[in-house]
Amino acid sequence: MSEKKLIINRYTVWTVPNILVFFRILCVPVYMTMIILSSIDKYPDWYIYVGLAIMVLAASTDVIDGKIARKYKAGTKIGKHVVKHDQGTYVGQLIDPIADKVMHIGAMLALTIGGYLHWTFVVFIFLREVIMIIGGSFFMNKVNVQSNMLGKVASAIVSAGIICCFFHKLIITHLWSVYPLDWIIVTIGLVLNWTAGLMYLLGALKDYRKLPKEGEAPTEPEQAPENNSENN
Repeated sequence: MSEKKLIINRYTVWTVPNILVFFRILCVPVYMTMIILSSIDKYPDWYIYVGLAIMVLAASTDVIDGKIARKYKAGTKIGKHVVKHDQGTYVGQLIDPIADKVMHIGAMLALTIGGYLHWTFVVFIFLREVIMIIGGSFFMNKVNVQSNMLGKVASAIVSAGIICCFFHKLIITHLWSVYPLDWIIVTIGLVLNWTAGLMYLLGALKDYRKLPKEGEAPTEPEQAPENNSENN
């Protein structure tokens, strides 16, 4: 298996998937501005829905760039034309998750500034990410712990709650203003998110403790005793 190398040139940076990633990042300040302006009295409330539409448009490119990167390799024929360079590059693999994080953080910060999302949610999300980064860096290259399904479900619920926060004014006006539905969904997602993170770290710690100490021979699994009895 060939080692991945970070090669930066016009062929690895200016691919179609990477251009879509850059577009996704450029959309962040645009929808952040629309969200924040919608909370100011002299601007119309519907600005926030324009911000949501821009965010959804940007998020849709994540699916498109992934399909293009996987499908079109160097030598792939598109009609009469042949793709000269791979559309899936190591540069793209690095910047794609960064773009996703920037999108989520930008939306949450704008919603918090606009008063649609309480600041405590952002603190808990940020704190969880810091703990996971510190914990993950400690166990890096030492143990291999697979991400659990609970983490994926939790992230989906948090994302659904963030989308609902775009309709926060409608929710507190027509449903319940004490503890709005959108905040309830985000709370459930956060609880599951923290649970999944703790399960991940505890699993990594358990596997780390099984590693042989320095200067200690690795333990071999016990073998079942051989059955030397003769068949009758």
